[in-house]
Order: sequence, then structure tokens, then C-alpha cells
Amino acid sequence: MTDSELNIRKAQETDIPGLTHVWNESWHAGHAVLDPEAAKHRDLPYFQARMGSNIACMIVAEKAGRIVGFSGWEGDGVGQLFVLPSHFGRQVGSRLLATVEAILKAEGHTTVWLHCREGNERARTFYEKHGWRIIRTFDDQIGTHIGFLPTRAWHMEKVL
Repeated sequence: MTDSELNIRKAQETDIPGLTHVWNESWHAGHAVLDPEAAKHRDLPYFQARMGSNIACMIVAEKAGRIVGFSGWEGDGVGQLFVLPSHFGRQVGSRLLATVEAILKAEGHTTVWLHCREGNERARTFYEKHGWRIIRTFDDQIGTHIGFLPTRAWHMEKVL
């Protein structure tokens, strides 16, 4: 995919259905095997109910008018980075991450963080390739329709 085929832009309220689809598909592709009990209780309606709460701090990647990925930030952290599985390895995630890092740097942050599910080696490798490093592993929780379930995560940081 060439850069001209991929458009990165601020998210809008009208993007919520597409964002929800990407979040659901990507989360299940990368996390269902790591958190099978959570996966049973994280369906499309689960993601739909939560999408849009921080739309002002989100960007989307679209190709031919179709949302293929998105990222969001909060304070000095990258809160989300999800790409449709059909677009893994096609620079969508790299472009989204670089854009969010540039936004955070422009906001004055010099060190930024993100959380990655422990055991998600594909994501870990991706982030490490882009200069991120694991600082620590910690007990975390994952939201579901039935409440929060325990999980483990890596706290990763990058100096901008």
C-alpha cells in the first residue's frame, strides 16, 4: 500500500460504526487466544457501547473511504492502536503510531507510554521495532459484559 492510498485524519462521530468494527476484529485477532474467557464476553455490542467516549483524541486510517485502523491517546499515553487483520503488515499501524507520537510530542510530552497485553508477541515486536521498550509487567483488568477479568500487561515507554 502506498502512502497516497492511505489517509490519516482526525476521527469524527460518524466514524463510530467503522471504528467499532475495526476494534472488534483487531482485538479478537490479537487477544482472543490470550484471554479466551474475556473473548466470550467482548462481542461487537461490547465495543460499540464503549466507542466514541474519547473521539476527540483519536485518529483513523482509511483506504478508499473505508476505516482500516485507528489510534487514540490520553494524556501522555497511547491508549489504543488497532488495525484490521487484513491490513496487518501493510504499514497502517506504523503510520498511525508515528502520527500519534507526533501529536504527543507536539503537546510537549517527551516520554510516552502504552500498555500491551503480556504474551501478545506480535504487538510487542511491532512496538519494539518502533523504539518502544518494556519497563515493567503488571496485573491489569480487562472489561467485559460480565465485569472485569484479571490479565497481565506490559507497560512500555518511548522517549520522543
